Amino acid sequence: MSLLIVACNKISNNVFDTRISEGVIEYRVSFPELSDESITATLLPETMTYSFKDDEFASFFEAAGGVFKNKIIADRKNKRVDHELKVFRKQIKVLMNETDVLQMLADYPKMTIIKTSDTDSIAGFPCKKALVVFEEIDIPEIEVYYTQEINMDKPNWCTQYHEIDGVLMAYEIEEFGIRMRLEATSVESSQVAPDILEPNTEYQTISKEEMDVELSQLVETFEL
Repeated sequence: MSLLIVACNKISNNVFDTRISEGVIEYRVSFPELSDESITATLLPETMTYSFKDDEFASFFEAAGGVFKNKIIADRKNKRVDHELKVFRKQIKVLMNETDVLQMLADYPKMTIIKTSDTDSIAGFPCKKALVVFEEIDIPEIEVYYTQEINMDKPNWCTQYHEIDGVLMAYEIEEFGIRMRLEATSVESSQVAPDILEPNTEYQTISKEEMDVELSQLVETFEL
């Protein structure tokens, strides 16, 4: 009887949960530490797409007219992250399991997430605000907005924001040594094509250390 009650509760929750559980979020990308006139800024991505379904997501952006493409595919159920990078004809990727992800997170600057009572609306979704304060005083604090009106369980499990239980709608990351701010501009409820969430088998698998070298060289190319 108790098992039947639990099963019925799960079915009931799924039936009455009207939140989006599959779709695409588009983000506007800006660079707080670069001026609009910077040549580097003109070569960097202007948008990022985030496709999600159940326990999986894929974030993607490209720059320099498609010369550079960056994609991260995360599968929470199988605790796997694939980081794919394409620069000109070079196609490489890093595969990370749960241990690799935990090591990666440990290497991020130490920070404290302070949840607040402030709210806002971004891309039509109600969002809560959090402040991110770093132990290193030279790293500026970050304002983060997240929503719990999108049906994803632990969407940030493989990111530095893993303590936040909600989909990030405005936040900052550092990629390739460059600080980026992302803010959602639209959320579309739609079916995600299976290939978007599938790792590309044509990419050459390398180690994370080798990928770090590739990314360092890429940053040098952008620093004009």
